[in-house]
Amino acid sequence: MTLPNDAWGLPLTTSEEAAEAYRLGVDRMLSYQLGVDEALGRSIELDPNFALAHSQLGLFRLFRGNGKLAAELANTAHELAEQASPREQRHAAILGAAARGKASEAPALIDAHLDETPRDAPIVLQWLGGNFYGGGVEKRERMLEQFDRLAPSFGDDWWFLSWHAFANHEMDELETARQLVERSLELRRQNGQAAHAMSHVFFEEHDIDGGAGFLGEWLTDFPERAGFYRHLTWHQALFLLANGKRSEALALHDDTIRPGADEHGDALGGVADAASLLWRCRLHDSVGGGNGGHPDWREIAELAESAFPRPGTAWVDVHRAMALAALGDQAGLGALIDGLREAADRGHPTAGLVVAPVVEALAAFGQGDYEAAAEGLSDVRDLIVTLGGSNAQRDVFEETLVEASLRAGRTEEALELLRERLDRGATARDLFRWGRAQTARSEMDEAKQAFRRAAELWANGDLESPELRALQEAAA
Repeated sequence: MTLPNDAWGLPLTTSEEAAEAYRLGVDRMLSYQLGVDEALGRSIELDPNFALAHSQLGLFRLFRGNGKLAAELANTAHELAEQASPREQRHAAILGAAARGKASEAPALIDAHLDETPRDAPIVLQWLGGNFYGGGVEKRERMLEQFDRLAPSFGDDWWFLSWHAFANHEMDELETARQLVERSLELRRQNGQAAHAMSHVFFEEHDIDGGAGFLGEWLTDFPERAGFYRHLTWHQALFLLANGKRSEALALHDDTIRPGADEHGDALGGVADAASLLWRCRLHDSVGGGNGGHPDWREIAELAESAFPRPGTAWVDVHRAMALAALGDQAGLGALIDGLREAADRGHPTAGLVVAPVVEALAAFGQGDYEAAAEGLSDVRDLIVTLGGSNAQRDVFEETLVEASLRAGRTEEALELLRERLDRGATARDLFRWGRAQTARSEMDEAKQAFRRAAELWANGDLESPELRALQEAAA
């Protein structure tokens, strides 16, 4: 009997009918489309003994933050895999390690699997997740090295090209990233990860208008509320903020990004996207005397608490801290820091070394202790990458460090940071900050020049925002 194959030509221990539903489910998962549950559920219905369908549905549930259901599916997959191929048995073992609280065992299993079967996209996806949030200081270098190594095996594959592009732009290989992602979009336009990678390329190139135009057009054809719709809308909100359009960015938050607006999104991304957007608004507003208050801060903190009650998920912990700091919830911040210290005592690699100092710095910023905030973030600046996320996502911590340095009177340190940022590409906001720093040094001619350049770039910005009002006054 000839077995059916998956989309990469690897055999599946099941019927052709169940394989067809499985291929559809995996395709939807990798392209961030709706209907993953239905397709993989249909595959299991057609063949209840199909171990790999249980594994992939468990992986999807794990990515969506439902660890309990993922563990149940992993157990079922493990039992059924005894009658499956060695490759499918390894799938079950890898998912089981991740879903049953033994994530430290997964990397070795994944490495061995990819050495033998490099063209296995769902396993590459699991490697990506582990490296993205737990890859350490060299996670970006490791990601590019891995994708360069796997590239010959995948060839002209739309999904692989989109992630290979992502690995390149994280290492500032922007020309290569653009070529790869443009090819991915040619092969598969309805491809959420390619749109995501392209958004990052525009962000890294500081082409704000280009990025906003691309995403605005692309999202019109993407199913609303699909798995990546919220995060791509968050990227669009970043472009709007960079253009000084605060009210439009907050409208996207209210419609799509806030907790509860995206029923198909994962809790981890939900906490991070909403918190980081509102924290940026808080940083920007307070320049002009606003307080950056928003009614959704409490919902963000509650989502983090309910989905991740035990501190130790670094990316959630630091964004939960933003919400608690904005709320002035000192008791909540104290409990979070205590939990991180306990996690460090249990051997968590970054809870005490990086996460707790960042949380403490955010708490200090929330209380107006900008000296402590700047000191704390400066001390761990080179380790921020270990928290997880992308360059664009982690930029909020550098923005906070710049603002804290300016407000603490650490002018030379702020200027050094701003030189680095402006060398990467001039933005209106960093020019405004440059002018503020030069004002502190009584270099008024240079300050006025920076203010006027910023005002020109923000000519179509939200003139009612506290930040733009302050810039107009400075540029006058």
